[in-house]
Amino acid sequence: LQNNMATLDPNIQTDWDNREFIESLSKGIKKIASFLNEFDLSTRYKLAKLNEKVSSLERSLDHIEAKLTKGESS
Repeated sequence: LQNNMATLDPNIQTDWDNREFIESLSKGIKKIASFLNEFDLSTRYKLAKLNEKVSSLERSLDHIEAKLTKGESS
């Protein structure tokens, strides 16, 4: 029995070490995934706001071009 305990101890310790390592990897992956999800949401929001501004500028430019074209034809 004593001989079996000596053999099990390193195996048990190795198992615990492996589990701790896997747990730390899992936490790291979860942090990265969380960051990427937040980054995605933030980027999509900023791009949507930028798209609104570009659309507004395009409408203003179309309006100015129409006025200039109308002024030239008069």
